[in-house]
This record gives sequence, structure tokens and C-alpha cells, in this order.
Amino acid sequence: MKNGVWRDEYMLHTFMCDAERKARLTAICHCMQESAGRHAAQFQLGYEGMQANNQAWVLNRLRVQMSDYPDWKNTLCIETWVQMMRGPFSQRYFLLKNGAGEIIGSANTFWVVIHTTTHKPQRLKNKIEIPIIDEVSPCGAAEKIILPDGLQIIDNHKVKQSDLDLLHHVNNVKYLEWVLDTQSQSEAIRPRQIDLNFVGETHLNDTIEIHKITSDNQQFYQLKSSEKEICKGVLTG
Repeated sequence: MKNGVWRDEYMLHTFMCDAERKARLTAICHCMQESAGRHAAQFQLGYEGMQANNQAWVLNRLRVQMSDYPDWKNTLCIETWVQMMRGPFSQRYFLLKNGAGEIIGSANTFWVVIHTTTHKPQRLKNKIEIPIIDEVSPCGAAEKIILPDGLQIIDNHKVKQSDLDLLHHVNNVKYLEWVLDTQSQSEAIRPRQIDLNFVGETHLNDTIEIHKITSDNQQFYQLKSSEKEICKGVLTG
């Protein structure tokens, strides 16, 4: 870590790439979360540090913007920093580079601290301060998504064991995976930008309905469980 910016490098293995030997967006997002967790753990704000206080970080909004996807055997370099920490809220930015040091993308995440029993927002109990860097990456901040009318159900998914994370609910990258799996061959599997808002939780054996509409060259998604909105997204090709 240098000047408050955490940096990691990930070799792109076969299981992280698609049929065209390009890094999957889901793999990139998993690496981003790993780097965010490693950075937070330096200040006792990672998984173990939060669990000790019956708290957890929950991702509320995500934006990823890509100009290029690195190839198999290349290196994905991730730089991340915290831009805001206020009450139960935190905003984190990412800069994504290839092995040559060229910027290929950026991302923004907006997090909320919750109590692990009540699931209500709560101020951090840990008093160790993480460095705050008032810098915004090129993608800008993820915003609240407003869906157009007319979305139609196109698929459904039953939550399985492989969908669950350390907190026993569906990991946010899984929602992105389900959305990308609905793409046809003529649609982008490596989008230029994806925005996701996470508004609810899902658990083992829940059935998720995936609704979609294309409007103004953007694809809008809504994921619902028992009529309750769980996630919504916008994909720009």
C-alpha cells in the first residue's frame, strides 16, 4: 500500500476467462472484492474484524466501466482506495490496469455497514481509521437506477449452494453472472459498462425471476424474489 492506495496483481488463469480467452467481467469483480477485503483487513475492517463486532459490509451499488478486457495469461492490476467514510456508509473506487500498466477500466462501489443479526445499518464500531483519498476514478459514482416500464420476465434461477457467500446469502457477483447469462450471442458478454443496485437479500432455494427490457441501446434488468425487488441493473454494450 502506498499513500493510502492498495495495489494487487492477479494472473488471469483459465477459469477466469471466457471461450475467447478474455477475462470474464465476473472474474474482474471477484478480484476487485478480494482487493477491497485485503485493504480493509489492514485496518481491522475486513471480514474477521467486522464479524468480531457483529457487523458486515453490504454492497449497495456497483459500477464497472471497461475499455478493454485483458487476455488469458495476462496480468490484471487493481488499485483501490476509500474516497468517503461517513456513518454506516463508505465509497470505494478502483483503477484497473493490464500488465503493461495501461488503464483498461475503473469502478465504483458504495457500501453500507449492517448489524449481522438485525441487518439494519449501523455505524462502525471499530475506531481504527482507514485513509481517505478524495479522488474519483474515470467511471464516476454509481447512481440509483430508475427502471423504465415494460420489463418482461425472461428467465428464472433457483438459488443453489454454489451461489452463497461467507454470510450465507447470495454474493453480489452472482447477480451479475445471472444477468450476463441471459445475453444472446448478438448481445455484449463483455459490456462497456454495467451498473447494479442491490436492494434485497436472497437465500438458499429462493427462486429469482429475471426481468428485462432494451431501451435506448441499454439493457435494463430487474431481479425479483416472491414479488420483492432484489437487484436492478443497466448494461451498456
